[in-house]
Amino acid sequence: MSNEKKLKPQPDWSFKGMTWLYKFYGLIHNIQRDLEKIPVKEGMVIVDYGCGPGRYTIPMAKLVGPKGKVFAVDMHPLAIKMIKEKAARESLTNIEAVLVDSYNTGIQSSSIDLVLLLDTLPLIKDHNALLGEIYRLLKPDGLIFISHVRIKVSRTKEIVEGTGLFTVVECRGHDMLVAPKAKQ
Repeated sequence: MSNEKKLKPQPDWSFKGMTWLYKFYGLIHNIQRDLEKIPVKEGMVIVDYGCGPGRYTIPMAKLVGPKGKVFAVDMHPLAIKMIKEKAARESLTNIEAVLVDSYNTGIQSSSIDLVLLLDTLPLIKDHNALLGEIYRLLKPDGLIFISHVRIKVSRTKEIVEGTGLFTVVECRGHDMLVAPKAKQ
């Protein structure tokens, strides 16, 4: 859509710094525990929205297997480049990297089983635009898995339910499972 406001990615140096911090964090934090919280099944179609360097994209692609698919969506060209390189190194053919300049992903409507918003929601400037796009993407029985520590859970719930499009199904610590309301 030509009237959509274009998003501006963070500077390359900032993205590279974030990537380095994630690598360091990965040395002291077991990502496998995080993965076990996510309701993923073989054959699912997933969107990793704000995928960054792919710390969840690659493991998710392995979990959904060859019959599943992961769309790695980010607005930073370096993120997309890193995802493509990692997928090639791992011989993963079920990842599609999607570079966006707005909240519109271009992914087919009602085609997604699960959307991951991991450490992403606090960075979003227009929550309604993002959540409207996610609502469009999700199948009627699809889910959003949200996890971050930079916004209180009560504020996250307020943002998500404030759209009128979603219902919070479950909260566990900083993790939230969200379902779309019936499409009209």
